[in-house]
Amino acid sequence: MNKKTLFALLFITHSILLIASDGLSVSGIKKLNEKIKEYEYVGIFHEGLAAVVKDGKIGFIDKSGDLVIPMKWDATNQRAFRLDENVLFNNGRCYIPPTENSNAYIIDKNGNELYSGKRITINKTRDFDVMYVDNDSGHSTYFVKKDTVIKMESYENEYPVIVTNWNYNNPEDCEQIYFSLEKLCDGNLVGKETLETKYGYTVSPSLNCSFDGVGLITLYDNKTNKYGIVDEKGNVVVPFQYDNKICLCYGLLIENIYVVEQTFMEKMEVCCNIYKDGSLLYKHIPTTNELYASMGMFCFKAADGAGDRKWWSDMLGCDESKIPEINSETKWLDMNGKEVSRFQLGKNYLRPDDDGYWQLEDEGGDLVYPNRFKPFHRFQNMVEIGFPDTYGEGLLLTDTGDTIPSQYADYLKAGIVKMTNLPNVELLCNYKKELSDKDNYRNCHFYLKKSYQKLNVVRWDGAELLPFNVDEVGYFSEGLLRIKLGNRYFFIDEKGNGIIKD
Repeated sequence: MNKKTLFALLFITHSILLIASDGLSVSGIKKLNEKIKEYEYVGIFHEGLAAVVKDGKIGFIDKSGDLVIPMKWDATNQRAFRLDENVLFNNGRCYIPPTENSNAYIIDKNGNELYSGKRITINKTRDFDVMYVDNDSGHSTYFVKKDTVIKMESYENEYPVIVTNWNYNNPEDCEQIYFSLEKLCDGNLVGKETLETKYGYTVSPSLNCSFDGVGLITLYDNKTNKYGIVDEKGNVVVPFQYDNKICLCYGLLIENIYVVEQTFMEKMEVCCNIYKDGSLLYKHIPTTNELYASMGMFCFKAADGAGDRKWWSDMLGCDESKIPEINSETKWLDMNGKEVSRFQLGKNYLRPDDDGYWQLEDEGGDLVYPNRFKPFHRFQNMVEIGFPDTYGEGLLLTDTGDTIPSQYADYLKAGIVKMTNLPNVELLCNYKKELSDKDNYRNCHFYLKKSYQKLNVVRWDGAELLPFNVDEVGYFSEGLLRIKLGNRYFFIDEKGNGIIKD
């Protein structure tokens, strides 16, 4: 089935399918809205509860509008967007941010204060949350799983190694990875400080050593003055045998070579070595363009003077003999380390030109898409592009030459695809992993239409959800969309039901 047919089917499906609210009748929504009219702020429902604010205090209501957790915690200077982002129940627990006069708290659904501190920080790793509770006496570390919370005495007053692995094809998407590293530390779980002072390994300043290897980290061995790469448990993946910082990029290992800049005593990357499966492929070639490398298309472009040792030595203020002989020829490499002039995208090819722009062509070299462009992010069969002398996200260009607005990238990856010709509208919100498929479906097919400082919500076919503009729109969660009209909050369902006319 081709994409055009898929889009047509989706349009037909949306025209006949309306998802009912999750267990709350229209009369129930109206009763809820009547009860919440007294509050200065009303949050979005998660796990059946929503935060509310009145007289400078935070409490929680259920979907009937009843106050089930009393108004207790300080809301001084807590902005609505900050409450929306933070004060939500997940796995039966909720974070209350600190204020100038109050600690931060973690509470349960009964309102019990489980943890408190001047600062509470939560890292959401792939398998569990890591929580730090900081007070004047130091900080404690907890591993928070769905049903249990474990205090980690091994990390008392120091921090475990947690690495952010970025998804380079979607900069907004990243994953926190916890590194226990016990294989390097005699079976012990140690933090960054003990890892360095007792076992002699320093976490590289560039934590995410790999564009494609989630769960790998570059370490520096202080005993041998060499760099290597290990996995989450500390098993050696790349031996500690490199003099310079190394990074894995789609199967290629890049060793970045630095020279000290004498004036400010800073290290400057002047060239790199390229290895494949432990074998040296290229020595002392110009450093790679990280944007292209993140897409598995390696550009080692020689800048003016890149091969001139005197140019580098003058710029760095150092002796010429300290600068390696640099290959000044520009090279384009694929993920196998082979020199190429173009890169495969689906059934066609991306070709760079000498001006920094690209084109999409078929196997014979004929253009599949008529315009030159710059690539930003590459997917399996599409690439996000921009155009010469323009700014912004641009379009998603498929391997067949079709274009899709790039704002739909999250939905494409989530399996929710939708095209629209609605003028002057934007998506209600981005795809949210923590929401149900139903609510992501709703958020994917409703749009915000701006009129001066006012907003309205429209369906995919242009029909208005409400016959009037509103001041604020949240997002669908648990079948309800929160809006604000004047100083009052309301919830409505996907048909626009629930508003109470005073």
